Amino acid sequence: MIRKAILAAGAIYLAVTLFQVVARGSVLLQAVVFSAVLTAGTALYFYRHEHRLEHLEMTVLWTCILLFVLYMALKLAGVV
Repeated sequence: MIRKAILAAGAIYLAVTLFQVVARGSVLLQAVVFSAVLTAGTALYFYRHEHRLEHLEMTVLWTCILLFVLYMALKLAGVV
């Protein structure tokens, strides 16, 4: 049931993204990146190997944390 709900929500978000591209062509690149990330995230709920999935989740989590730290350091240095 949860997997079907997540799949439906992903489809709705993709439809909204398509609508945004039609309404504003300038967001095409962002829409493509968002659609790829959303599709990958939705597909993870159908992945069967829990150990690999847990490893992937931790990798993504630490990547996000390190990117945030990098952004903070660049912000403090006045680069951003």
